[in-house]
Amino acid sequence: MIRFTALAFLASFLTTPHACLTEHIARAAQASTANDCVGSPAPVNNKFAIKNAQVFNGNGFQSSETIIIIIIINDARIFTVGGNVPPGINTIDGTGRFLIPGLIDSDVHPSSCSNLVTLSGYGVTTAINMACLNYTACSQLKGQLGTTDYITAGEIACGTGSVHATAFGVPPAETIGPDRDLAAFVDYTFGNGSDFFKIVAEDKGPTVQQQTTMVQLAHQLGSFAATHATMMEYYDQAIQSKADRIQHTPADGLLSKAQISQIRSQGQFVTPTMEFYRLAFANPALGPVLGFNASCNYSNIQTNVANMHVAGVPIAVGTDAVGSFAGVINYPFGRSLHCELQNLVDAGFGNAKAIQAATAGAAKLYRLYDRGSIATGMRADLLLLNSNPVEDITNTLDISAAWVGGIQVSAISAQKGQSCDPASLSP
Repeated sequence: MIRFTALAFLASFLTTPHACLTEHIARAAQASTANDCVGSPAPVNNKFAIKNAQVFNGNGFQSSETIIIIIIINDARIFTVGGNVPPGINTIDGTGRFLIPGLIDSDVHPSSCSNLVTLSGYGVTTAINMACLNYTACSQLKGQLGTTDYITAGEIACGTGSVHATAFGVPPAETIGPDRDLAAFVDYTFGNGSDFFKIVAEDKGPTVQQQTTMVQLAHQLGSFAATHATMMEYYDQAIQSKADRIQHTPADGLLSKAQISQIRSQGQFVTPTMEFYRLAFANPALGPVLGFNASCNYSNIQTNVANMHVAGVPIAVGTDAVGSFAGVINYPFGRSLHCELQNLVDAGFGNAKAIQAATAGAAKLYRLYDRGSIATGMRADLLLLNSNPVEDITNTLDISAAWVGGIQVSAISAQKGQSCDPASLSP
């Protein structure tokens, strides 16, 4: 297993150009953070009902004036929607409030249970971790009761001599070189508990043919592959390889209509992580570290996302958040997901469509068929909001209560009116 100390991280941060900052930080954190997972006891009685709340159905809210919604939690599942509350069930009055499914961050880098707790305090009930940098650490984050559910990729497939391989100190034997046994690498990744496969398309990264082969191998194992691509050249590689998911958005140019059409026709989807780019462009010191050039700007990001949305490319909501590292970056877990919803609305999404992209849409795209909507048999991941987010998307921060797998979140960190100004997030 690769070792990467915080000191080595800082050295690479200062000396390595074009590095993916978030994965630098993820490796540093996973190598340096002690296991703080103590587990949560299952509640003695996890059955309860919520009535009279207006319930999100994907397009809007069903009026509480015409329907009484009752959700009874049994074995962390929604037992029923509608009907009468059985005797002896604790009942929460949702009158005047709005119930939506728990939010899914489709690109995030939590490295400790405290990170998961922070996410749950913002109503993020599922975290899709995009790089497992230590299989032991990743396994400890899975299945923690009462806090954000953790889904993870394996160790990234990066090329020999690439920026990611150099910055992380990946031994050549663990990178994708010209003679790499790709089947053995993919088998090893899934054999260590990975939920899906992650490829990095970059300079000196895996060839298009290698990327294509790894995607196909992941499919043969009944899983899928996500490809990191932040520039036009590498985005095209991700398209050609038919990776199931493309993480990020090209910052250095505009995707052509043909490229966008190909993404859609191949059944690919995109997690654009607009909030990460907003943060990067608002803090100029990050640009050189991320490999930005004169062609990179936020307008490219926003236009690409808007064009893909109009063309019908499925979009999942993700942030690439890594938390706070003193003197390096402050990119908070949880709050950034709500800011990403606002970014999507600014890019032309309707409010309900943005919420759908962070709930049922993301669940479907990441094959998490047990969550994302409020229906019988689904995981009891729920947010009760004080105000209507379909009228104002910033109201997703106005959380009254949240539940993860039927267990109520003990401390809500989200607050109505919290700022999404990236310039305020000083390192």
